[in-house]
Amino acid sequence: MEKIYKPKTEKVIAVWEALAEFQAVLKPDGLSRVVDSNADIMEALGFPMDSKERFDMLMQSIDVGQLHSDKDVQVSQFHPASIKNSPDPLAAPTPEKAMKFKCVQNAVEMHQGKTKRNVEARLRYNKHRYTCKVASTAPPDLTPYQEMVLVLRFYEPFKYKMGVRVGHPKFSHEVYVLSSQFLTELKDCSFCSSDAGPFYEMSENRSTWTMPRVPNEETAKPGFFFIHDTFYNDLRHDSHHDYSEVILKWAERQNQIGELRKARMEETRFGDLRFRIGYPQLYQHQGNCEHLFVVSDCRLLMPSDVLQRSQYPLLNSYSIHRQMQCNTCSLREVQFVVRNSNRQIFDPVYLCLPCLESYHYKDGQKIGEFELYPFIQSRCMLKE
Repeated sequence: MEKIYKPKTEKVIAVWEALAEFQAVLKPDGLSRVVDSNADIMEALGFPMDSKERFDMLMQSIDVGQLHSDKDVQVSQFHPASIKNSPDPLAAPTPEKAMKFKCVQNAVEMHQGKTKRNVEARLRYNKHRYTCKVASTAPPDLTPYQEMVLVLRFYEPFKYKMGVRVGHPKFSHEVYVLSSQFLTELKDCSFCSSDAGPFYEMSENRSTWTMPRVPNEETAKPGFFFIHDTFYNDLRHDSHHDYSEVILKWAERQNQIGELRKARMEETRFGDLRFRIGYPQLYQHQGNCEHLFVVSDCRLLMPSDVLQRSQYPLLNSYSIHRQMQCNTCSLREVQFVVRNSNRQIFDPVYLCLPCLESYHYKDGQKIGEFELYPFIQSRCMLKE
């Protein structure tokens, strides 16, 4: 596949090999463990345990704080998930006496509003929302530096046509997974709008349709991940089809595709994968619903990460979608699509439930001729 879509990075990451390489670097010569405390540093440097005072003096002399100056610009910790619209720190405070005047009050209010808007505008990814990674009350069951964390960035499915550029992929959400987790753990906790289908005409019995729940291992539908050169198929149930079979037969007849393989998703951990950082991979399900994603980072699990295995896959950020509004009231989100109506001037028409009931139904009975389908807006969902 890389013969067609040329990679921009040469190195192929093998996760388990990268973990062993990182762990070997973290362990100093003569020490069989990762340095995690002052006692470990003393042992690695050959300090006797009874010379703690000398060691403290050494650590103090090389402390970065020694470079501090009162004239330094204060650096505050920043994370998009906890950003607050604070006033401009360089702006002079308004005297209390001046605040008695209405014109001054209006000027301060306008300045604060402008500052608030500018803070959001300066964010490069101001259409994203970041989740606050709060550890649960359960005791930690993950050990730092003993796992790899893979950062996966997913993009929205899109319509495409061969040879035609339709724009850039739109970011959907970013997920953290552990190297010891199976691919099926990510698949089972993900929900796509197409999972609500198939969508049937329901104008006569619309009350019977309900929003589907996030699929689990029992209700999961077939699909595959295509990563590097391998199809990872979900074959946990007899009803699941091998989507990759027809693609592999087609690839054998091509000269530029190269050798492709297949494996079982439920038997493959993220640590077994090989990939290039930033190279597009594919998750496909529901027949032809395709989600592009990239592995944007592959790093060690750190003490600052969430250390409860049950929290992974962990949603780190997601895109804010502009939901479609009802074509009639423009106040509520679209819930239904009306097609081939003899009472509407547009086709199709996107309606909310109150507008649908008030115009197309009377006492629960259908008025006129039309076709009705549910409309599921694009959403990023992960199970709790």
